[in-house]
Amino acid sequence: MSGDKSAAATFRLLWETKESARSSLSVGGIVEAAIALADAEGLGAVSMQRVAGELGYTAMALYRHVPGKDQLVALMADRAQGRPPAESGQEWRVEILNWADAAWDFYLAHPWMLRVATTGAPTGPNELAWFEALLRPLARSGLAAGNLVATAMFISSAVRDLARITTEIVPSGTDYGNLLAQVVRPDQFPTLASLMATGALEDDGDARPALDFGLNLILDGLRTHTS
Repeated sequence: MSGDKSAAATFRLLWETKESARSSLSVGGIVEAAIALADAEGLGAVSMQRVAGELGYTAMALYRHVPGKDQLVALMADRAQGRPPAESGQEWRVEILNWADAAWDFYLAHPWMLRVATTGAPTGPNELAWFEALLRPLARSGLAAGNLVATAMFISSAVRDLARITTEIVPSGTDYGNLLAQVVRPDQFPTLASLMATGALEDDGDARPALDFGLNLILDGLRTHTS
């Protein structure tokens, strides 16, 4: 029951909070300060106490506007996400690729969002707008209605997870190929050994090419599936 009440409180805050803050001690002002803190120091730095200190108030003053950290993080994620790209009027495939480009950009602009737990389906105004902006071109592809949500989940999850990988990988300063050459033997890892011989395992820490290839493969499949 308490979980239901918490979810209901979060839902109300998401939909009742105005986009612009009239003062720092308002839901909008608190959220903007928390986003600035997360952008600078990561999600782990965000607490009700710390945000209150950034604003020059006590934590108790914040609790009068935001019930707790869970609600604050939900508000932060929805606000930082902003609005999805406007429809370009181009074919459904281009719209989906535009969507993925924009999603990739906001994740890299706010890497802390990749550490926000996914606890359920999107409910915030911006979250739902992004969901709608992906579902709409998918529907235009001719995909059956029963498969739209699953496909949208797959695409959005791929963008999010590959963005997470890109933000987490730290160059080791070592030659990945030379390290693997010490342990990869053709009799034990024939495919890996073959890829190493062609240089296909060289890793620069950028997962974006993998995203682009995967998305185009999925969209090729969708075109074939619906034609």
